[in-house]
Amino acid sequence: MGGVRRRKTKGLILPMALLVGSLVACGGSIENSNTLAGTYSATVFTVTSAGQAPINVLAAGGSLSITIAASNSTSGSLAIPASINGGTAFNADMAGTASVSGSTVHFQQAADTFVRDLTWSHAGTMLSVTNQAAGSASYTITLTRQ
Repeated sequence: MGGVRRRKTKGLILPMALLVGSLVACGGSIENSNTLAGTYSATVFTVTSAGQAPINVLAAGGSLSITIAASNSTSGSLAIPASINGGTAFNADMAGTASVSGSTVHFQQAADTFVRDLTWSHAGTMLSVTNQAAGSASYTITLTRQ
């Protein structure tokens, strides 16, 4: 009987060692990956000021793109055309950082824009805000990873 038991034990050691090794390897790569990293571009971008109809910023020629590096540093640009900004075009650099807590994302940027005032939700390949107030307007924006 001792020989049979010994063979069962030897037969289980190698598969268990491989299983533990593969779990450790997978766990290490998952922990080191940044699921937020990528380039995001606005696919929905509307602004609603008090008492006015929503403005489709993309249809008016505006844009918003943010690239988030694996280190959570950011780059990109925001462009609001003069036609929807009181006759003056507005452009801002999105350089800064992104901070993540669960599925919530905040941007810290030198540029003083609504982007850093909003609380973004991260789900899959999208960052979004829905009818969220910042200043005297509310924003509905979907940034989709390219």
